Amino acid sequence: MERKDIGKASLIFLFLSVFSFSKEIIVCKECEINTITEALKVADSGDTIIVKNGIYREGTIIVNKSVKLIGENYPILDGENKHEVVRITAKNVIFTGFKVINSGVSELEDIAGIKVINTSGCVIKNNILRNNFWGIYLAKVKDCTVEGNDIKGREGTSEVYTGNGIHLWYCRNIRIVNNKIRYHRDGIYFEFVKKSLIEGNLSEYNWRYGLHFMFSHEDIYINNIFRYNGAGVAVMYTKKVLMQGNRFEKNWGDSSYGLLLKAISDSKIVNNVFYKNTTGILIDETQRTIIKHNDFIENGWALRIWANSMDNTITENNFLGNTFEVSTNSKLNPNKIFKNYWSSYRGYDLNGDGIGDIPHRPVKLFSYIVENNPAASILLKSFFVELLNRIEEVFPVIIPTSLEDSKPLMRKITWKR
Repeated sequence: MERKDIGKASLIFLFLSVFSFSKEIIVCKECEINTITEALKVADSGDTIIVKNGIYREGTIIVNKSVKLIGENYPILDGENKHEVVRITAKNVIFTGFKVINSGVSELEDIAGIKVINTSGCVIKNNILRNNFWGIYLAKVKDCTVEGNDIKGREGTSEVYTGNGIHLWYCRNIRIVNNKIRYHRDGIYFEFVKKSLIEGNLSEYNWRYGLHFMFSHEDIYINNIFRYNGAGVAVMYTKKVLMQGNRFEKNWGDSSYGLLLKAISDSKIVNNVFYKNTTGILIDETQRTIIKHNDFIENGWALRIWANSMDNTITENNFLGNTFEVSTNSKLNPNKIFKNYWSSYRGYDLNGDGIGDIPHRPVKLFSYIVENNPAASILLKSFFVELLNRIEEVFPVIIPTSLEDSKPLMRKITWKR
């Protein structure tokens, strides 16, 4: 036999040894194998374990082999309020079709319904999670997908007694897609996560944030809904993030907002809707970020821009029916605001080019006063407030002219979402 034929034969043998001998293991209460733990003991990497409907109370199920775990009709994995329910440590595990409930609670450990540790290539898909301390927890993981899961924490408790719905720490190239998360501390949490995608998720009724970013760069979150959370989204100490096509709705409270930008840079916020939040976007220590093609509708404050933020561009947005359009805490605020539509604009367009002939000054005197003295908000509907704002329009003294829109648009902008 020639050397090239020997090489081909070796490759064929290797292929057959890896792929041809995988087996399917059935788990059910009446089966020869009636626990998932036992199935994992006899399984080899590449095998498929099919778990029939039923209730399985097995402590912590440790998946340390590269298998497919498939639930039929949502078998229940019950942590009995004592255990971490599932822990995955092997590569390329597929875990789908289960109902994971009742993890333990700890002040010292991050006990989860499903925890994935120090691995890659996993898929956590189409599971139901209920009453777990942390929902799905990924640590030191890359190239994984978390998709189509329905996650609900401990309703009626508080953030002290629950962790995050989907939690990522020190991860890379992760897809968080089409999940539904509610009643957790943070719906989705990223810390030291790079080049990952958050798309099509619904995050609502969470105690703190719908989505929370910390030190996570070059990530994308698009087409998500964040509503009825303690606050919508916080992006902090982060750069190069794309935030596109999201809805920030009814995140309402004394210190709530649709989106908080804290110490971020070189990012883009485009094609989003901010509807009925206490604050649409709070901009704090933010640089070189573009805010474009967004709708700010009926928020308390549309934008709050603090003096430590600079070189940001705010253009081609719609500001519709907000109590305060823009607020700041300083007379100096070096950001670019131009070509936005303001529903409160009282100017005119004599040459018919679609741009107002006089600038629009979205920062009202009273909003400046409230930013520096919150207790003054009690005067919001008084005649005195309207008088202050009119005086400042005619004789501007306090409000920074750098925050005026020199080219206000006469018509609302429409664009494809």
